[in-house]
Amino acid sequence: MRPPLNTPAVRVRAPRVAAARLAVLLAAALPILPACAHDARQAPAATATGANAFVAHPGKPGDLVAVSVRAPAAPLATGPTSVGLSLRGSPGVTQVELKYGVEGALRVDAASPTVVPLDAQRRAVVEVPLTVLGTGVHYLNVYVTANGRHSALSVRVDAGQASTLNRKQSAPDQGGFVVLPAQETRSGGTAR
Repeated sequence: MRPPLNTPAVRVRAPRVAAARLAVLLAAALPILPACAHDARQAPAATATGANAFVAHPGKPGDLVAVSVRAPAAPLATGPTSVGLSLRGSPGVTQVELKYGVEGALRVDAASPTVVPLDAQRRAVVEVPLTVLGTGVHYLNVYVTANGRHSALSVRVDAGQASTLNRKQSAPDQGGFVVLPAQETRSGGTAR
């Protein structure tokens, strides 16, 4: 003879089967979901790999514009080059103002963008044309303004031969000491 049907056990099994079916359905739908997430996708230029990759610049809390930078590969020869900037604005930001400053032997060309409108996804990619005037380590300073708020970042530009950029300055070979001129002083004046 069969034992009587335990109805509470049947009720517990039914939700488990429904949950398992739902898990299988969601697993099948996952490859389709990323195509629907328009705001979650990155800008096409920000997904490049290798030497042309954009690197996210660490911003500060409250920055309205997130900036990723594509700096030219080091070491550079003197002459024209460019720095890529990928901009992504916060909600409410429709355009970004850019100003530039340099440290070292760099010149920002006149064709550099100063007012950049953002697209419908609040993104833009700009190229900042530069001219490297001499060898050494130089910096391009970028000042970003959006909706009255300011932020800044610096991009390192290495120019010259790699061996000269990484060479350490060593002390003269005098037993590891550097001899400097010195004069002894006393409370009453200089020593003779």
